[in-house]
Amino acid sequence: VRIADADRVRLGAHLAPGTTVMHEGFVNFNAGTLGSSMVEGRISAGVVVDDGSDIGGGASIMGTLSGGGTEVISVGKRCLLGANAGLGISLGDDCVIEAGLYVTAGTKVQTADGQTVKARELSGAHNLLFRRNSVTGAVEVVKRDGSGITLNEALHAN
Repeated sequence: VRIADADRVRLGAHLAPGTTVMHEGFVNFNAGTLGSSMVEGRISAGVVVDDGSDIGGGASIMGTLSGGGTEVISVGKRCLLGANAGLGISLGDDCVIEAGLYVTAGTKVQTADGQTVKARELSGAHNLLFRRNSVTGAVEVVKRDGSGITLNEALHAN
């Protein structure tokens, strides 16, 4: 485990071997990682991030104390929260939230088949890309092909 600034990891946080918490990363109590992860954003209380995921700079995950209510948010394996993105639902494996996009449980999301659903209906699903349409401003979700992201092994070696 590598922690750039120990003041930003609260007592009671769990960091699995191979996790790196950068200078602006933050991990609250009763939250943490289950494998090698990159933390440059905020992991709020009650949130669990699985192996191989990257919480981008300035990104935020809502926890049980910060607007997430009683739902425990989890991030699956090999997921990416882009810089300044936000998350209020659980992600399955191999998902991406584009930079700057905040997805809460009530966010209206357009699916590839033209339906509009609340993001909570997609909570926990695998292989999804959440993005904002640059022309209409609508939040969209599309299936991703292939595998998830890959972390830089040199940064996560113990």
